Amino acid sequence: MAAQLSVQDQVLFLKGSIEFDNAATVYEQGLTLLKQQQQWPVSIDLSGLESSNTIVLAVFVQWLRQCATGQMFYLQKVPQKMQAIIQASNLMAEFGLTPQ
Repeated sequence: MAAQLSVQDQVLFLKGSIEFDNAATVYEQGLTLLKQQQQWPVSIDLSGLESSNTIVLAVFVQWLRQCATGQMFYLQKVPQKMQAIIQASNLMAEFGLTPQ
């Protein structure tokens, strides 16, 4: 399933897959939704993420880079494989995660 993004109550929900062919579109859609948020931090719910890969991580890192000073988001309901990729990249703290 193609990636779908939605926001409710300061939670951005990511469902589907982020792959090479749709990463730029997902990045732009997510960035637009993040910039519309009035209250921070925002959480990103990954319970609907269908595939975990470094492309997904690259999108998250780019979103993080675009956040203004004082704006932060954290990941929740992170699939085990995605958490392993984030941990191997030494980015756990940046996304509000603790090693398991």
